[in-house]
Amino acid sequence: MDLWVGRWMVYDFYSGYSFAYSITNHSNGKYYVNRSWTFGRIIFTLILLTTYIAAPFGFLLYIVAKCTFLTKYKLEDRIDVNNYQDFIEKSQMYHMQTDLFIPHYVRFGDNFPKSLRKIYHFLLGILGLFVLFVVALPIYVVLIIYCRITYRTSSASTQQSNTNSEITPNKRIPDYVRNVTATIRLKLITTSMTRRNYIWYCKFLLLQLATFIEYILNAPNPHALFHVLEDYFVKVYNLPYFVFGDGIGVGSYELVKRYIQDIPPRKGLESLGWKVSSSQETFCDLTTIFLSSDDPNMKLSRHIIFQWLHAFPHHLFEANSEAQLHLSRIVPRKIDGQPNKHVVYRAVGEVMFYLATNGELRKNERAAFIDCVETPFIFFPNWFNFLLFGHYFERKTLKSYYTLLQAFARYIDGAALHAAFIAADNQKSKSEVLKLITVVFCVAGSVAPSKLAVTVIERLWSNPDKYVHLFRKNPHNFIKECARLDKVVPMVNVLATFDIANEIENKFKKKYENINIYENTPIHCSIVNANRDKTIFQNPENFMPERSDLNKIIVWNGVEEDIINLDKTKRPPRYCPGHDLSLDVIQFVAERFAPPIFDNNDSEKADFSSTIHNPQDDNKSQQLDHLIEKDMIIKSLFSTKSANEIFDENERQWVLLNLNINQLNERDQNCYNALDNYTKIVMLLMQLAINESNSFPPRAIDIQPPFDLPTHDLGMFRIDMAKFVPSWDEDQPNGSPLLRRLVRWLINQKIWGFRDSLIEFDTPEQALAWRSKMFPALPIPNVVYTDMLSDEAMTQLAFAGCACHYTQRVEQREQSGHSIPEGKLLNDAVYVNDMTGLSTFSVRKPFERYGAAAYFDKDFQIIGIYWSHDSRLVKKDDQFWDHAKYVWRSSFFAYITIGDHLISTHMIESNAFVSASRKHLPADHPLRIFIKPFTYHTVSINYLAALSLVNKGGLVHRIWAFDYDEFLKVCDYISIHYKFRTVPNFIPKSMYPNKNDRTDDEWDKIYPIYHDLNAYWNIIQKYVKNFFKINYNLSIDNGNDHLPNDSYIRNFIYEICKQLGISGITSLQHFIDVLSQLIAASTGIHEHVGQISDYMTDPRFIGAKLQQGKEMQNIQTYSQILVLSVITGLRMPGLLEDWSHLIERNRYYSQNLQNYQTFKKELKELSNDIDSRNKIRKYPFQSFNPKYMECSTSV
Repeated sequence: MDLWVGRWMVYDFYSGYSFAYSITNHSNGKYYVNRSWTFGRIIFTLILLTTYIAAPFGFLLYIVAKCTFLTKYKLEDRIDVNNYQDFIEKSQMYHMQTDLFIPHYVRFGDNFPKSLRKIYHFLLGILGLFVLFVVALPIYVVLIIYCRITYRTSSASTQQSNTNSEITPNKRIPDYVRNVTATIRLKLITTSMTRRNYIWYCKFLLLQLATFIEYILNAPNPHALFHVLEDYFVKVYNLPYFVFGDGIGVGSYELVKRYIQDIPPRKGLESLGWKVSSSQETFCDLTTIFLSSDDPNMKLSRHIIFQWLHAFPHHLFEANSEAQLHLSRIVPRKIDGQPNKHVVYRAVGEVMFYLATNGELRKNERAAFIDCVETPFIFFPNWFNFLLFGHYFERKTLKSYYTLLQAFARYIDGAALHAAFIAADNQKSKSEVLKLITVVFCVAGSVAPSKLAVTVIERLWSNPDKYVHLFRKNPHNFIKECARLDKVVPMVNVLATFDIANEIENKFKKKYENINIYENTPIHCSIVNANRDKTIFQNPENFMPERSDLNKIIVWNGVEEDIINLDKTKRPPRYCPGHDLSLDVIQFVAERFAPPIFDNNDSEKADFSSTIHNPQDDNKSQQLDHLIEKDMIIKSLFSTKSANEIFDENERQWVLLNLNINQLNERDQNCYNALDNYTKIVMLLMQLAINESNSFPPRAIDIQPPFDLPTHDLGMFRIDMAKFVPSWDEDQPNGSPLLRRLVRWLINQKIWGFRDSLIEFDTPEQALAWRSKMFPALPIPNVVYTDMLSDEAMTQLAFAGCACHYTQRVEQREQSGHSIPEGKLLNDAVYVNDMTGLSTFSVRKPFERYGAAAYFDKDFQIIGIYWSHDSRLVKKDDQFWDHAKYVWRSSFFAYITIGDHLISTHMIESNAFVSASRKHLPADHPLRIFIKPFTYHTVSINYLAALSLVNKGGLVHRIWAFDYDEFLKVCDYISIHYKFRTVPNFIPKSMYPNKNDRTDDEWDKIYPIYHDLNAYWNIIQKYVKNFFKINYNLSIDNGNDHLPNDSYIRNFIYEICKQLGISGITSLQHFIDVLSQLIAASTGIHEHVGQISDYMTDPRFIGAKLQQGKEMQNIQTYSQILVLSVITGLRMPGLLEDWSHLIERNRYYSQNLQNYQTFKKELKELSNDIDSRNKIRKYPFQSFNPKYMECSTSV
């Protein structure tokens, strides 16, 4: 027993605690393990020796050590002591962890054990609130009374001046309070250092509290506060100064420029009108904003920052399609309305971080960035933070600093950080350099650019017709003018040098000989007032981005015209190193979120608008076809170079489609009243899902390694369609947020009734306006159908739409599962897309049965449609031609959505993939880790679909016209006819180029899925083959076609075969094919059959229910299917995003990483190839374009 205990202790200590090792950093930047005796090893050896002598006592001593001082060194993942590579990498990581990631102790209590620390901080918070409400605020009330009693209105002119001023501060602070406290502050500031006793300090704190209250109430308009303070001093003292906080304020352009630029500034731990907190003070020794210009650390830190910025792996607006593609995904174009400020904050942070690291911020890191922008408490003094729940907000922001510090440390080998380390020249440790980068990012990279971006976007949306044009004309000037009038950085603080103090003192002493200004008195330079100086700027209160004096603004810590001076020696000594970067980032984010207004000929636009909104034409179908074709004319509007070049073709066409939609008026309430209560509440659930997705958009960096979970904990759940799905998802272990769960529970209650509302839209324009207003989050289509109702659109759908894999040559058409009578076949038809499979299933009254088959001639033109409900062959230009086209479009959409998307992709293939892997593959199994990205969130997606989409009375039941029992029969029908097939068999062999007498290039222009599908399949196959070659030394090319000798894989294969109906997998090639197919199904095929927003832009394009004489969806059905489109459009992480952090760092790490990088490189090449091909194809096809794919099965 003693031996067993000792062996366990040795393993636990050496694999679980960094205290066991000493790690040194060589000059090449790499970490090496020092194998000599360390203090940690000596301590453990003594404990082990005690265990040898008295096992129980030694074991107890080790447990005590684990629970006390060893907790600081505990590793999240154990080190494999037999694997040197793993040993080095994890030791290096946790050396950095102990050095960087554990917050430093700021004040008493921070080093308490976690549970005790929580109690202490809670009690401290209660004490702080007690002091605030029982002591501080009552004394402030006494101060107000004192000010009212002592204030003398001897200067009536002052009052009159303030009354007539165009700029007025918040009226909650009376003039007498502001003026009396300003006078008292001046006396305190000019008090001799030797006379500043305890009473002086108490008065000082009280007046600081008054400053905070004044500033907080005037935060939206700080220049108004500074202006009236300055105006008061001009009237009383006839001097261009004012008193604010703990120092002297200046607001004139001349003095601000002189103090922050012309005289090398002396700096201190000041922010606005007070000292910063101890947390901010002690976080980093190199924080540039607090270092004086003559400090050697100041010069070093600026050199480090400049080198870091210059080594960024990406720069905006450079010819780098990869960077643009990534940024366009993390900052999607928003055209439906003004984004909220959190969306803008996050966009700025993610763009900056990507440019700096070529990496991504995790979910908690994005939240930390927003916290840094929104909560400035770390810049407030200690006493004030104490009053706010015992430093709670200060600690919260400090934690955010460390969270972002971890984010940068994750990319410590990146080019930019490497350049920063070199610039430090061994004068500062890597830890200190990382902290410098972090604090620069948290301060300069978060607050100012993020809030300025919000200001720019708010102005663009306030008057799009006016401001978007001005923004495009010169984006940087527009941003600078916004910055001039903005309040992001209201003040810059310096300390008075001897000359400055003497200068101010002499001006005072000309009238008041007893006033002394001491050296190091804080000087608060009001940027917001200087940028409104009437002696410098013409009409300073007006927004004029084309003003000639614009480059005289003082925003980036210096005068703009000096900052942009080509002669670097003449630039301000402390100008912002990120000046150009911030302008570019704000421009990029503003372009992504700007209103979709385009420069064009007004008469042409008016003609277009008046034509498209003419509902009186009797021949509506042809007339509307003609109208939408006018979009082609409007495309010329994009030929001018503007900010909108950032749009891709889909974005452009989507914007055009929405630009000409009239806004709803009082009729929208009538549309809403037409909905049943179920539809109304499911729209609420949709909005909650949208808000959650917008707040925390999924990223590949958020995908966590697999959980080590026993099989029985998956919570298998049987759904009505006789299938079992897991209910517990390791990717969402706590389930959905409480509010979403509550709404979902409410939706599934049997209290809503079931009725098919047949109330119709008054006009197609009303329907489009309803969609635009109520469903603005409808995803931008991959392909925008601008010609929806014509015969040509039928060809596009059959050969390049989501049902194109069902199109085949007539002579080789498979009859199984279809119901076209022989007499209804067209003799001159060459191709058919047969969607009659659903015609055998009954529907609710008064709806028609689904089912139709479209015939095409040798030139791919539609020539007839077999209409199942009426058992009639409708030829082109027949009476029911438009209705027959609508029936076929609606039938293929129903079959694809229910059959291919819901049943085959979700409930069969992706469900089998994820459940088999999590049942039979351990968390650390190489295959489990390899397929993790392709199964991310699949469990929760399928489970929630089972609960709320395909249940009785659920959304799918209500959207389509089947009774629930009949819907289950449809599901059984699809399941019975399901046959597992790999991608090469996804399209009929009759649609191969050689079967149609076409070359590959010729056929690609007509039937693009053939090329794209097979190209994507080849990339997936290669990726999977290399996995087995690397990790199992099995290569089919070398004749090793046998399965790995792995019991876990055998169990996984057995489960897959059972669920997919595969007779067996006996060779490696077959296993690779199956895995490749499951990966392709979760990514490309799902995108092909599940991207439904392409077809939802107009209710006349696709219908969910068919009704005699109707070719447009009614209000309720269109609303329900739009809900489905929005929910299914909530994105998973992109296939091209980076999940390399999941690759296990074992002896195969470098090879697996190379395989992964090759996989991503080939996907990007395929995406570029498809983009090029789409330019010459008859119809664009994006289903298998990797840039549109998610890495796993989304909704």
